[in-house]
Amino acid sequence: MAGLSRYFIAIFVIFYTFHCFAVFSYRDDGERGLFYVFQNVLMAMTHILGFYVLYVRTEDPALMMLCVLEELLLFAMLILYRLFYPTASRLITNNICMLLAISFVILARLSHTRAWKQFAIAAVGTAVAMLVPYLIRKIDLVRYYYWAAGIAGLVVLLVMMTIGTVTNGSKISLTVFGITFLPSEFVRLLYIFFIAGMLTDPDHRNPETGRIELPQLLACTVIAILHVGILAMCKDLGSALMFFVVFVFMLYTATRAPIVLAGGFGGMALASLAGYRLFAHVRNRVRAWRDPFADIEGTGYQVSQSLFAIGTGSWFGLGLMGGSPKAIPEVAKDFIFAAISEEMGALTALCIILISLSNFLMFMNISMSMNDIYLRLMAVGLAVNYGFQVILTIGGVTKFIPLTGITLPLVSYGGSSVLVTFIYFSVIQGLYVLERDTGRGDDGDGYDDAYDDYGYEEYE
Repeated sequence: MAGLSRYFIAIFVIFYTFHCFAVFSYRDDGERGLFYVFQNVLMAMTHILGFYVLYVRTEDPALMMLCVLEELLLFAMLILYRLFYPTASRLITNNICMLLAISFVILARLSHTRAWKQFAIAAVGTAVAMLVPYLIRKIDLVRYYYWAAGIAGLVVLLVMMTIGTVTNGSKISLTVFGITFLPSEFVRLLYIFFIAGMLTDPDHRNPETGRIELPQLLACTVIAILHVGILAMCKDLGSALMFFVVFVFMLYTATRAPIVLAGGFGGMALASLAGYRLFAHVRNRVRAWRDPFADIEGTGYQVSQSLFAIGTGSWFGLGLMGGSPKAIPEVAKDFIFAAISEEMGALTALCIILISLSNFLMFMNISMSMNDIYLRLMAVGLAVNYGFQVILTIGGVTKFIPLTGITLPLVSYGGSSVLVTFIYFSVIQGLYVLERDTGRGDDGDGYDDAYDDYGYEEYE
């Protein structure tokens, strides 16, 4: 059974992924409900089979205890969401659980200690996830204090720049009461609140055209650049890039001006060139990206080992405990996609990409259903943040783009990353519940309702 497990796991994940997209072909809630239940079964089978194989090959009874606790946690999340938020998106909830199930399995294979910590983090994240959608109902209280969110984010980043801990050449973490976390992960949510508030403040719109007044637009841009600049000075260029991209797409959504995208991509190209010129570790990553085998024992070691792992795994993988993923430094964080490819196969890895795409499409679908432009901008910011994070992580591991040090949401090990991702998903769920329960979403007239309600006109 253990030898055949890699085929069964791949089949379970493939069928699960198929239903992520097939569900949209059915409008009847009853038929969709059957799809969702089938996904729950496939998720449980993937998780349990993975732990069974690990137990057979290690004979560690603690693994089975961990498996039971994780299974209870996953189903508690499914049941509690159905109980407290019956109108929440079941597909998003299922996808959270499936990505966590795969993460639990591969982390238990890589490190028992980290697997237990990931379970504890996920348990805290589940508790937070139950609370956030309720708080979203108070969103009207938040939107008018957007300046507080922007200033708080800048203060946190300045503290990190002053007394933060340096990791791999970047000052990216803070330690408070013995707990180390990544401030930029949490600040990103405040940043999205701030940008959405700045771009939709009714007191700073032209009463005749409905456009955002130029001083407000410039102030928003300056504060956004300050966030990006502080992160760049901390040499956390991956996060700086994500902050910049989120701002560009939120600004484009608010203005619908193509010049925003053109200017954004141009600015990103110039910033990338400046980063290459200014920072040695960026030049090392670019060299490793261009030809990792030229310095396989030095700067190209991580990327080379990642490519070896992905290539060795083939379609169905070598099976859990059959590969050597620990040869890759930081494999549980930045390179977990390579570990999954090696031992669970390229098909499973590809399905992770498609499940992430399913999440992104749901996020964007929720944003497009919003009549309230503030809520729409919030959803767009969260969607772009999530989608771009997935692209940066998988792109770096597969040598599609240079490494950025960004983790794969809900799959990589990491307290700050997992907890904040739970919050992001919960905010999206809260917006979806708000839209369905209060009718603040699309009334069927199409995309432009949000702008018509607020008197927005397209920028020329």
